[in-house]
Amino acid sequence: MKAAVRASSATPLSLAVSLTCAVLAAPAPAAVLEELVVTAQKREQSLQDVGVSVTAFSGEQVRELGFTNTVDVVSFTPGLNYTVPNAEGSQINFFLRGVGLNDFADANENPVGAYFDEVYRGAMGGLHLQMFDMDRVEVLRGPQGTLYGRNTTGGLVHFISKKPTDNFEGYGQVSVGEYDQVKFEGAVSGPLVKDTLLGRLSVATNNDSGYVDNRFPGGQDYNETDSYAGRGQLLWRATEDAEVLFKVHHARNDSAVGAWQHQTSLAIDGGDDRRNVGPTEDPYGTCPGCDAFGYVDSDGDPWAGDYNRDGTVKVEASGVSGKIDWQIRDGLKLVNILAFDHVDRLQEEDTDAGPNPFIEPTFGANTDQWSEEFRLEGEADRTRWIAGYYYYNNHVDGHYTLNLTNLGFVFFDANYGQQTNSWSVFSQLEYDLAPKWTGIVGIRYTEEEKVLKYTNFETTGLYAFLTGIGVAPLTPTRPLPDAAFVFNRGTAGDLAEHDKSNVTGKIELDFRPTDDLLLYASFSRGVKSAGFNTGFLDETFIFASNTANTIPFDDETLHAYELGFKATLFGGLARLNGSGFYYDYMDFQTFRFELLNAVIFNTDAEVYGGELELQASPWEGWDFAFGLSLLDATAQDIPAPGTGTVRDRTMVAAPDVTFNGLARYEWPMLSGTMAALGKFHYQSETFYDIQNYSNARENGYIVGDFRLQWTSQDDHWQIAGFVNNVADEEYKTYSFDFAGPGLFGFNQEAYGKPRWFGGSLLYRWE
Repeated sequence: MKAAVRASSATPLSLAVSLTCAVLAAPAPAAVLEELVVTAQKREQSLQDVGVSVTAFSGEQVRELGFTNTVDVVSFTPGLNYTVPNAEGSQINFFLRGVGLNDFADANENPVGAYFDEVYRGAMGGLHLQMFDMDRVEVLRGPQGTLYGRNTTGGLVHFISKKPTDNFEGYGQVSVGEYDQVKFEGAVSGPLVKDTLLGRLSVATNNDSGYVDNRFPGGQDYNETDSYAGRGQLLWRATEDAEVLFKVHHARNDSAVGAWQHQTSLAIDGGDDRRNVGPTEDPYGTCPGCDAFGYVDSDGDPWAGDYNRDGTVKVEASGVSGKIDWQIRDGLKLVNILAFDHVDRLQEEDTDAGPNPFIEPTFGANTDQWSEEFRLEGEADRTRWIAGYYYYNNHVDGHYTLNLTNLGFVFFDANYGQQTNSWSVFSQLEYDLAPKWTGIVGIRYTEEEKVLKYTNFETTGLYAFLTGIGVAPLTPTRPLPDAAFVFNRGTAGDLAEHDKSNVTGKIELDFRPTDDLLLYASFSRGVKSAGFNTGFLDETFIFASNTANTIPFDDETLHAYELGFKATLFGGLARLNGSGFYYDYMDFQTFRFELLNAVIFNTDAEVYGGELELQASPWEGWDFAFGLSLLDATAQDIPAPGTGTVRDRTMVAAPDVTFNGLARYEWPMLSGTMAALGKFHYQSETFYDIQNYSNARENGYIVGDFRLQWTSQDDHWQIAGFVNNVADEEYKTYSFDFAGPGLFGFNQEAYGKPRWFGGSLLYRWE
């Protein structure tokens, strides 16, 4: 079990030196660290042999670190952050080294790619899932424009399931915790037809009653979880050299929506900044401390509120895939992966976060995607190569509504369909230039077509009235009096279609002066595809300021320069990995909120920084892991909302410093092994709005977790107790501005989970 916490992690140099001294002085050294095998370059390699900045976790590490869903890896991965607008099961926006897209539209994709068993999944609404029966998780930093290609400007997160086994085995784990939490995870695996057909079935459920108290009479508590997931796999060994892996998966989340906290706010500096309103101020003439509606949440409790709407998040994510592995001959292999994925999402929220039905949006979308990857892999004495073809087809049908009728305003009814077709060819060559030198060259060519059809109608008759009196004139993209916006090839011409091609790739040089040290230098180019804005588009300039030219946004391109090292120290007792990088970011896609509409636009950016990762077992029974990320991420020429002047701003979810650490000690007890594990995560000042509003900032926080577990000598039984967020830290994880001039006078704020106690019982058999 000792290897269970040896996650790829980091530390500052001073800490590395001090721990090194401890290792040298240790009278009873532990065994060497277990080798962690990864597939970052689409073939099995030791983590220490890959010239890419990678953090990886084995399945046992996932369990002991308490990772239960796909966002939990953020807390122990240097440089990785995320935002999730409003809901426990809502869309995930991953950010790596500051690269990410702070948007929540179902039609858009993330510049940090998410892969599940080698299959890319584009729908952000289908990524916030339970993590169970995992073989490992790999996080690759920097553009992965050759072997992965699609929308991996910032890097990727790869979740890899355990596969069917030759021997019969299985496990079951039941966990209970605060807020009536009951969680189950289990799997059974083994041969169905000896040596020919193997199977594995994995399931998980997670339920709790919600950790945000709703004070509204008869209202449901918020941030409740009700989810289940299953995965079935069949492995057919057709011949000695060929096998087929068939997988089907399904996950459902039917939960109470996440809770916004209400903070009365005010636009200042001509509309270019925001500040919170004090309890005795009355800037809107409604009541002291109140917003424009006359509501104030004054109890200071980030996990309680007054929510009149019983909102929900319903997400179903399902799919099927087939993978063929055929070893044609020694040194030549064929791989083909065909996959279909479907995501159905419905989200209802109480945007005003108060007791009156003022602002009630509903977001619904169905996403279908097909993908196929065909590749040949070869190797000879000094050469390793991969060449392949990739096809991607994605269709999104979205239906959004915005109900403001209780304010006497509008009811928007928006529908859209977006079709994406993309194909690419790629190749990468590794060549041993000399006994200690290896050169790597990769290139990928991609073509993509994306088409949007969009309509938004105002259904109360207000816009028709305004048109009749000349306030809202008709235009080609507003051809009918009730229309807020109509955008398609007929009304907008070529603006409704992207037809793009791009070239991505990498050049890398590896130098291995000794068996225990790898030095690498690389240049990588990544591209994220172009897209369209699909929120509540409105050409009248009453509730949004859209024109046809603002609907499409261009693709973004990132040039990354990186130097790094990977060192195995003291005969395998410690590993120290580090990297430094510079990003030249062109046409960076970023997101701003204007009136009632989200707008993605292009600008340039500059990012530089680095990571250090250390893991060590200096004494028998002791394991340590540390991680450090330093970052300077600047978006250029961001227009101020009030004055229109442009200025540089810190990128969203890009803290200057993140630092994580772990210590684990195990000792014999009760004919088994007892282990105590403590870990923490620190994050410095972070902005959740590209405008860097003063009240859209989290000043920094530290969260610590503790786990105590006993494992039987035969490794069949395991009993554990845990407490997460030990200090009950209150920290902001997202914010959204509704305090702009002419808006509603408040800021939405989301907070991380409170302190959470629990325990689990695990049984394994084989």
